[in-house]
Amino acid sequence: MKEKILAREKECFEFLKAIPRKRKFVLIGAYAVSGYGFPRLSVDLDIVIPENELDFFENLCKSQDFILTLEKSDFEHTYSGEYKRYIKKGDLPTSVDLMINSVRSRQTGYAYSFNYILKSSEIREIRGWHPDSKVQIRIADKEMLIAMKINSMRTADKRDIIMLCYDKPDVDKIIVHLKKCPKDIILKHLKELNDLFDPKHKDSMKGVFSISDDVLKIAIRNTKRPLEIITKELKS
Repeated sequence: MKEKILAREKECFEFLKAIPRKRKFVLIGAYAVSGYGFPRLSVDLDIVIPENELDFFENLCKSQDFILTLEKSDFEHTYSGEYKRYIKKGDLPTSVDLMINSVRSRQTGYAYSFNYILKSSEIREIRGWHPDSKVQIRIADKEMLIAMKINSMRTADKRDIIMLCYDKPDVDKIIVHLKKCPKDIILKHLKELNDLFDPKHKDSMKGVFSISDDVLKIAIRNTKRPLEIITKELKS
């Protein structure tokens, strides 16, 4: 199974390497998280683009044998604006999700525009699990990723937030992003994040990111203080 996942990971990196630096886009999701120190296996690429880049990215998908499988103009409970998903089928399908003009949280209903995300992005090297899986690419910065993941707060998002806090984030930046969102839902999500501090979740965290006990302890410790500050600020 691992061989299949690594083969799909290779396809994701080949896709990213084929994007010229001049194109306007921002990578979010699991592969963006890996740009901050801890690779996480994934077979999905989540890319935010402005509408005028759509033709290029669709043609790139088609040239690498990805097939359009979902096309809607209004995902009220997922993403705002147009959304397109391309999949390369197989025993373990690989997908490229194109979010056009904005990203909307299905849980809070708040949308961050492409231009807003672009201003909170940087070019970094991302890495996969295979030694050859690496590329310099534009990704959302750490604080933007944390804010988007607090908006959705699925189990995978909780794990990602904790690992993104291994190197302490800029809490003030996160607060600015979150103050734009529905306060009551964000506070509820912040409270939920505490659940993952329970030792019973330790093995799942270590397995997903292939990390040691010591690394996990530092990540959790560095998550708790920002969580307290953000909660206090949003309640004030």
